[in-house]
Amino acid sequence: MPASAESAARTREKIHAAAVRLFTRQGYHGTGMREIAREAGVSLGNAYNHHRTKLELFEAILADYEARYTAPDTPLARALNTFEGLEDLERLGEAARQTVRRFEDYIRLIYVDVVELEGEHIRRLFGGMRRRYEEALGPRLRALQAAGELAPDVDPIAGLMTATISYFYLFNIERIFGVRRLYGCSDKQAIADIAALLRRGLEPR
Repeated sequence: MPASAESAARTREKIHAAAVRLFTRQGYHGTGMREIAREAGVSLGNAYNHHRTKLELFEAILADYEARYTAPDTPLARALNTFEGLEDLERLGEAARQTVRRFEDYIRLIYVDVVELEGEHIRRLFGGMRRRYEEALGPRLRALQAAGELAPDVDPIAGLMTATISYFYLFNIERIFGVRRLYGCSDKQAIADIAALLRRGLEPR
């Protein structure tokens, strides 16, 4: 990469990092481009050279995070891509915990988007969740179901989505909202409790 391109890339990264700090701390509408430029240590004109508007900057940050969040090397992606049955639910829970920690700023930006911009830019991520699970896991989960490893009367894609969402909900509350030990126990025990509930439900056996 030429020196000028490297310099531009570093400046863009500084602007994005500054914007994330400010957006997650004081919201989208409470943050201006001048403030972002000052936080990044660049001129206002330089900031506008990279993004013509604050909305364009916000969208670019979300797009960058989404690309990293859906990449195949994230803890969650690895856990899903190697999922072989109900014995892997705890591993899925731990992957969700690691993913929430790694993408804490992204999750905070999602809340900013939902509260201030009516979720306009985040719908595609969750709107495509079923499709992504179907493409990555559909044949494998249906094979497990046919082999009697999964309940025959439950949609296995919906089941695994429910497991993922349950774990993410737990760790979002603990990490983003600051509610420690939501279930009154360690993270490891909470993961095990959710896994047991997903395996057996609440009906007595």
